[in-house]
Order: sequence, then structure tokens, then C-alpha cells
Amino acid sequence: MSNDIQKELRFEFGANWQSYLDHNLSPERIDQARLHLLSFIGREDLLGLRILDIGSGSGIHSMAAFQAGAAEIVSFDYDAESVMATKRLHAMCQSPENWRIMQGSVLDPEFMNSLGKFDLVYAWGVLHHTGAVWSAIDLASTCVKPGGLMYIALYDSDWSAESPEFWCDIKQRYTASSAMVRKIYEAWYVARFVLRYNPFRLGHLLKHAREYKKNRGMDFYHDVKDWLGGWPMEYTRIYDVIPFLLARKMKLLRTKVGEANTEYLFSLQDVQQGLTQFQALLLPHELEWKVVSIREPEELHALDMTCPVYIYGAGKGGQLVRRLFESKGFIVTSFITTQQPGTHDGLKVLSLEQFIEISDENAQVVIASAYFDAISLNLAERGIMHFYNAYPYVMGHLNE
Repeated sequence: MSNDIQKELRFEFGANWQSYLDHNLSPERIDQARLHLLSFIGREDLLGLRILDIGSGSGIHSMAAFQAGAAEIVSFDYDAESVMATKRLHAMCQSPENWRIMQGSVLDPEFMNSLGKFDLVYAWGVLHHTGAVWSAIDLASTCVKPGGLMYIALYDSDWSAESPEFWCDIKQRYTASSAMVRKIYEAWYVARFVLRYNPFRLGHLLKHAREYKKNRGMDFYHDVKDWLGGWPMEYTRIYDVIPFLLARKMKLLRTKVGEANTEYLFSLQDVQQGLTQFQALLLPHELEWKVVSIREPEELHALDMTCPVYIYGAGKGGQLVRRLFESKGFIVTSFITTQQPGTHDGLKVLSLEQFIEISDENAQVVIASAYFDAISLNLAERGIMHFYNAYPYVMGHLNE
């Protein structure tokens, strides 16, 4: 598509959220949204806290913050219909004065500066849809008060078997299509990525859709449309997001991968006493990761065939990556694991401490685990910055 068409395209996020409120909103879903929010930030309530909800969408998480006892909530969205959706929930709560709703852009420095500082800045699955993700992250961070929290979720390219270019193309095509063609895209997505073209997985699909409300109170079908149509969109990686915010005097408290969105909890400087149960990770102030992602076998050219390979993760992912590397002539020396060391499938399994004791300057560490965020942080805490993340490859071959 031409650059002009790309700039004009924008998915109707607000219309999708209005439909969600019409057909799926329930007390149970609101409870799930509240529990997810509180669980991730490590609190039982939000009493006394000032909350900023960036890109409020349906408004369900602003409503969850209100029900959790927040002292003040400020919600805004760029999309006018999303603002209307949030106002619907505001009205359902008897239009409380301590919950303000407005239309605005996170990319507008003057607007962001006018909002003031907050105990918690919340932006889940939002900032990558602005068309300028790094500016959006930067400006969102300016609204965190010293000692306050920043809870964001961003699409992570390392949690995808397909390349960022693949999904960006799909999103643009879906957004530019008619309602009928969009239905075809939605059916294709379910068939390929949920059913895996296997009709015997229909029961899995029905169960997945039924239980989907446990995922932040969302709805499966509306999230499928949101995923396919989420344009504009930019991918990020933990290896870029974390250093970017550390450089802005933020401290990382926790991460969570496991969906297309990776969740992050940061604090500005030292977290206020009692604001969360989490403590900052012991990371270098200037984190300079040099991590190469491996999605296709051809990308192994980034490694040196004459140097030993250590695969971090001895499960199914580790076995897949081992077979790949050995088929290409690499020497796989051992597995590394956070579990019990020993021997697995004829290969020695080392703990991280045992691997570090080896002090092999030529060692090439390749992550093959779904917990690549925690593993990467463990490596960084020990000064290991250059390694490879083969989990994108694992994602594409685990079900073969």
C-alpha cells in the first residue's frame, strides 16, 4: 500500500468497543478487569490513588479503577467513539465527579502536560496504535509522579511466529476492506490460528471463546476484530522498551509475556512505600542489550558455527531449537535451565550459575523458552547482554 493510504487508514476502535458494551459487558467481566489490574500492580485496592487511563477504549478499566476505590480517575482517548463508550460506563456509575473523561492525544505534549502527575499511569495495548510508539511511551512516562507506577502493555514481535511485516500487512488490508471481506479475514484468522485448520479442535475454540472473559474481562470475537484491524500499529521488543524507560529514570518492577502484548510495570525512581508489593529489579542503569531474534532457519547466519551453543530451556522449545541447530552443523554444548540441572536427552543441563562459572567467552546463548523475558533479565543482571532469542522460531514450529 502507498504511504498516503497507510497514513489515512485507522481502525474504528471506538465502534468495536461500543459493540462490546452492547453485547458483552457484565458484572463478571468488570470484576475480571479489576482483578487483573490489581493483581499485576500488586495491590488489593486503589484507595487514595490518582489514576490516568490512556486510551480508555470501552472504559471498563477506568470503571474497574473506580470500583477499586481510586481517589481520582482521568480517562482519555483519541477516538471519539471510545470517549463515548467510556462515558456510558461513567453514567452507569452515577457520573462520579472524581472520574473525568476527555478526548485527547498522548502525542500532544501540551495536552499531556495539562493532566498533571499520577500515582498510576495505565496504557494497556494502546501506545503502539498511535503511529509514533516511542513518542507515546515517552510522553506517557512524563505523567508518572515520583515514586508512582506505570503499567503498559505493548505488542512484542518476539511473541509471534509471523514477522511484524506479515501482521502489519494484514492489519492494513483488513482495515481497508469492506464489511464482507472483513468477515472472511476473521474466519481465516480463527481457522488458522485457533483451529489450526483442524475441525476436531472445534471444542477447543468454543471453550476458548467461553472462557475468554477471564482475560481482563474481554470478549474473544471483539478482540479478534481489534487484533486484525488494529491499525496504525508498531511492534516493540522488551530489549528496546526496558532500556528506553530505564534511561528516563524508570525502574522495572515486573514483566509478563504470554500474549501478543507484553505487560510491564515500572516505577519512577524509588516506588512509594505501600504502593505495590514489587521491588525494582537489579538492572544496570544503562542497559545495552544486543539480542538477535531468530524466526527462520536462514537467520542462523548471525551465529558463529565454530563457537559452542548453549540453549536456555530444556523443554519442547529447547528440543526444537537443538534439532534446528544440529541440522545446520552447529555444536550444541548443553542446555541451561532454571529447573533442576542434570542430563536431558543425552545432553548436559546446567544451571545459570554453573554456566557462568564456565566463563566461556565464545559461548553463544540461545533462548528457547516462553519465559524469555525473565531469562533475559536474569542474564542482564549477570552482565550477559549479547545472546539470541529463538522463541519466535519455537512459536512457529511447536505444533508441528
